[in-house]
Amino acid sequence: MRLAHPTVTAWLLNLGVLAAFGFVVEHFWGWGRLLAPWGLIAPTTILLAIAGMLASYALRGTRIYLAEKAIPRNAWFTCLRLILINNALNLILPARAGEVSFPVLMQRWFGIDLAQAAGTLFWLRLLDLHVLATVAAACAASGFLARVDGLSHVVWLGAAAAAVSPLILSALRAPLQRRFAARSGKLAGLIAKALAGLPNQPSALALDLTLTWAAWGVKLAALGAVLGLLANVSSLAGTLGAIGGDLSTVLPLHAPGGFGTYEAGAMALLAPASGVAELGPLLAAAVNLHLLVLTTALIAGALAWLLGGRSARAHDESNVNR
Repeated sequence: MRLAHPTVTAWLLNLGVLAAFGFVVEHFWGWGRLLAPWGLIAPTTILLAIAGMLASYALRGTRIYLAEKAIPRNAWFTCLRLILINNALNLILPARAGEVSFPVLMQRWFGIDLAQAAGTLFWLRLLDLHVLATVAAACAASGFLARVDGLSHVVWLGAAAAAVSPLILSALRAPLQRRFAARSGKLAGLIAKALAGLPNQPSALALDLTLTWAAWGVKLAALGAVLGLLANVSSLAGTLGAIGGDLSTVLPLHAPGGFGTYEAGAMALLAPASGVAELGPLLAAAVNLHLLVLTTALIAGALAWLLGGRSARAHDESNVNR
């Protein structure tokens, strides 16, 4: 018996999860009741939130463009396109399967070795985790999460370790690369190439950190404000909820479309931070925020794919005409 193509299977899985998600929402809330809070938010606020997410994507594209010297200096838009497509695929595919697109596209569009591109991807995700963990550690250390017994200590210890991990890895990058490059064997060679995707100068590390913090700062400020309005809680509590939702997409525990896992991540930090006893409105707000994030990312990813493909075809045709 011949198995279905993996792409078809992935789309069918996504459609099944989406249908189940839609049924659960309609059964427990009703879509009309769920979407009602959007009528209380000014359209300019929603547009600013979308602009914040798009600005975050642009900063991420800039981070790749400046960090990887093998990328041509006129290819910033291609870097942005790569980020948008990779982000969209990560949201719709389960278990971070969409991450495969990053090294594949880096090799296809820029000729960068797959192992090195995978190392760059690992570094970027570690930086993302660094930002989220640092914010969580600061909140836990300040006692903001102390409403849940023992949570602040657990969060602080884990977040503090994650926060400093990029600095430690960057410091060890050169000796580790030399050690693996000197060894024989395919695995050692792949690890050495992957380590080449990490910054090799303090200035490069500082630039990566600056762009990462800027990208997350813009995004979390926008999403935190919207979630705060949707849940009728403070912007700080909303920002923590947004962090929880995004953590579910950074970690390798991600359902197709993020349906369920995004809401669980958002609620994990939003509920204790807000101090609200009734969880129903908070969960509804998390669902609405997820719909905003998902819709924006998928539309941006689709446009990046279509517009990029059209410009590539036009470029090829112009070369043929010459």
